Amino acid sequence: MDTHPKRSEPNDYALKLIHHKALQLVGKAGYTQNDLADIRQDLIATLLRRLPKFDPAKATYNTFVARVVERKICNLLRDRQAEMRDHRREECSLNDQVDAGEYEPVERLATISQDDQDSRTGKYTRPTEERTGLHLDIETVLAALPPDLRRVAELLKIYPIKRVARELGIPRSTFYENHLARLREAFEANALCDYLL
Repeated sequence: MDTHPKRSEPNDYALKLIHHKALQLVGKAGYTQNDLADIRQDLIATLLRRLPKFDPAKATYNTFVARVVERKICNLLRDRQAEMRDHRREECSLNDQVDAGEYEPVERLATISQDDQDSRTGKYTRPTEERTGLHLDIETVLAALPPDLRRVAELLKIYPIKRVARELGIPRSTFYENHLARLREAFEANALCDYLL
């Protein structure tokens, strides 16, 4: 019995990995949130081209997928860095004075919104309005949790999983099975699964 997924299409692991790796690229080498869909599409297309070369005798499916995706990420970063070094790109300073229409000239920086600055620098991957809505949605879910699970969620805002499990005095495996699984269910039940790791 063949336990390997079809070689012609990516499985859930591959799609989740691609989504995660695409998010990690935002804020690097000039990639922004607006590039996310293109990055994902590029990674999926590369994987689809490479899947026929998958050989279970050489590696597991997940290892093969991870290697293909990582290699493509390296190539994207390399190409983007080379593009950014291109001497033909227009250079300017954010402190340059620019015409602001009928008003006095202003520094170029004043013409760029804080959301755009945050997105370009990778500080945030979502605009302010979306972050505010997400914060409210998360607070609503947290308020509805039982006290023990709410405490776990609050600890996870500050500490890594290993430390939270230690604080609770339980093994990490038990923490994953009992606490993280319940938190995941609560977020998924409120249509917030896109924000889970």
